[in-house]
Amino acid sequence: MFKKDSKALFISFLLITVFISCHSIDKLDQTLSLAEENRSELEKVLKYYKNDPNPLKLKAAIFLIENMPGHRSYIGDEIENYYKELESIINTDTTVDVKNEEIKKIARNYSKVSFQEEEDIKIVTADYLIRNIDQAFDLWGNGRLVKQVDFEQFCELILPYKCFEYQQLDAWRDTLSVRFDKKLKSKLGYDQSDNSSYFVASQINVDINASFSGTKEAETKKPVGLPFLNSSIYKVAYEDCFGSALLATMVMRSHGLPVTMDYIPQWGGKEGAHAWYTLLSDNGNYLPFSFGLSSNPGDLFFPYESIPKVYRITYTANERVVCYLNEATYKHPFFEVFEKDVTNEYVQTSNLSVQLVKTHLKDKYVYLAVFDNRSWNVVDLGVCKGGGGEFQNVGRNIIYLVLGYNGSTLVPVSYPFLVEKNGDLKYFIADTASRRNICLCRKYPKSVALADIEYRMVGGEIQASNDKDFGQYQLLYKIKDFAYPDLIKLNPDQEYRYWRYLSEKNSYCNIAELQFFEKDKDSIASGKIIGTDKIYQNNPDMVREKAFDGDYLTFFHAEQPDSAWIGLDMGKAVTIDRVRCLPRSDDNAVHYGDVYELQYWDRTGWKSLGIKKAKDKYLCFDFVPDNVLLLLSNRTRGKQERIFTFENGRQIWW
Repeated sequence: MFKKDSKALFISFLLITVFISCHSIDKLDQTLSLAEENRSELEKVLKYYKNDPNPLKLKAAIFLIENMPGHRSYIGDEIENYYKELESIINTDTTVDVKNEEIKKIARNYSKVSFQEEEDIKIVTADYLIRNIDQAFDLWGNGRLVKQVDFEQFCELILPYKCFEYQQLDAWRDTLSVRFDKKLKSKLGYDQSDNSSYFVASQINVDINASFSGTKEAETKKPVGLPFLNSSIYKVAYEDCFGSALLATMVMRSHGLPVTMDYIPQWGGKEGAHAWYTLLSDNGNYLPFSFGLSSNPGDLFFPYESIPKVYRITYTANERVVCYLNEATYKHPFFEVFEKDVTNEYVQTSNLSVQLVKTHLKDKYVYLAVFDNRSWNVVDLGVCKGGGGEFQNVGRNIIYLVLGYNGSTLVPVSYPFLVEKNGDLKYFIADTASRRNICLCRKYPKSVALADIEYRMVGGEIQASNDKDFGQYQLLYKIKDFAYPDLIKLNPDQEYRYWRYLSEKNSYCNIAELQFFEKDKDSIASGKIIGTDKIYQNNPDMVREKAFDGDYLTFFHAEQPDSAWIGLDMGKAVTIDRVRCLPRSDDNAVHYGDVYELQYWDRTGWKSLGIKKAKDKYLCFDFVPDNVLLLLSNRTRGKQERIFTFENGRQIWW
């Protein structure tokens, strides 16, 4: 998961002035003055390019220097020693397990170290800048590969001496361009290799992906909670979408490709964030690698997901955020100077004027938030104007809440509202004068993949026999659809010793829990576990015992899709009159015996509608207000939960 760094909040007033007051004092001179003792290094760069035959090089050098304030790096012996120790372990010819254990030790040793940091403008050398500027121009002017990139785009996407904050100032272009060129060398006979940035980016992406397929790099874990952003980034597993985006952006830029990293800070309809990298293609359009290393530039971008905001990492500062950090009474840690809003490049957006229920705030700035599991997460910045909150380029088909600063903390200052697909706003204001009864079956939305897996229960049979091989048996129940009861009642003709669940074809006997109950007994019957013993891919986490362990998140998964079964040998003939068959699932359905609380959002926050213990696969609540936003929580266990409305007898998830 990507963790935003809050250090941008501590930019000094003098530094902020550099960004916004260049009309009164020459911006370059003011920036050079901030370099203090390092001013001479920057002046060497300007002098070096002053009479260069290519006047754009001087212009590029000025661009880098003028926009350098605010960019930071780690410095000092501690960070140098940390990287040296880490590099030594990673390069050791030993097993991955040994490497990972040694890396864990490093993580423990440095976990309480606060690495010294400094502004790049005070530490960057002339040689380093000149080397990077010359390399960038060589790449930009080499053939027809990036002819679509104008000077302004070049300055943002190819020229910068680093791609991300706190990236080590090392020879990353040299290292990464050589390490990831195998696919390019094998394709040199194709015309596209010289003329198409799309083609080259696709081949490099394949190369990066291949380097993490069954390799030591794929299994070597980077230190948890510590920086690892340098030219050796490719030597450890990237871990998640943010890690792969960091790596790929650096690799692509080392080849002179105009690539940047974009990210969604919070999905609009589910928990979590997502990051990827984006190519400025041959035709001048930005093409995202939507799924990272497993995708091609321009693959379809999540047409089924709700996206509130998309931000792009930049080298130049965002003046709007700079003004906010300079003016705001309260400064939220979400907002970073070197990012810009590009939401409207990906989805249809709206400019909003939201009705506020609290207007006597201690700050003119307000915040747009979306729901993530159990809280409202800030994703955008707005301003108060005329009793409303104004926001720009907001994604649609999402429920939002506006927060404001009351002098001590952020508080809700609007009712939750939906930005409809057509851009209209619908506010959820509880109508306590009009109430109704509702029945609920889940606390979190069911995905398409989960629905397909749960459907494997359909066609399954409950059988009983006194023959251990079930040569003869009584069919007691057949699951005809997914609406089968939580506790299935059985009516056997006689007592039986062997009881089983036989799965339908193409279902791998996927079942999370199989519980039998003897007549006149409330406790789950016990016996010797019998049935198919061969498991999928020999995975020990999928053995048949998992269907009897009381854990709704574990499950049995047979090796073959057909004819698999599991059951119990009771040791003697008994009468079973009830059975519970729980499908493989995400454990977010209502479960018998668990305690749940239903809440609705009123003007100030969540208000309880009652706590109930489930007695079936669903829960019913009385006197629920109309036009409300609801949240069902499992107070017994579990973490995932999601806001919803109740419309036409159904839960509608947001």
